[in-house]
Amino acid sequence: MLVLDVLAVAPLHGYGVSQALVQAGLQPIRGAQLCPALARLEDEGAIAAQWEQSESGPARKVYGLTTAGRSQREELRAQWSAFIDATETVGRADAGQT
Repeated sequence: MLVLDVLAVAPLHGYGVSQALVQAGLQPIRGAQLCPALARLEDEGAIAAQWEQSESGPARKVYGLTTAGRSQREELRAQWSAFIDATETVGRADAGQT
């Protein structure tokens, strides 16, 4: 969900996705963790990649959110919201029993 959230803002290459997640407060994500996630999302049709020429080096694969990815992102965000609501409900019930 977080990768989709990052790509909803703007298309990025893998390192850019990683940096955006770090800036959001996550621990650094290694390529060995991020690359399979990006490949899976691309296989699912949630993101699309294209090669962009870099002025300072080799071409980079840049990922962008697809229409299907936007739908998947909204579905995941709804599931996450439901999870948070359930957690808070259980937490309130537990607090009343102590």
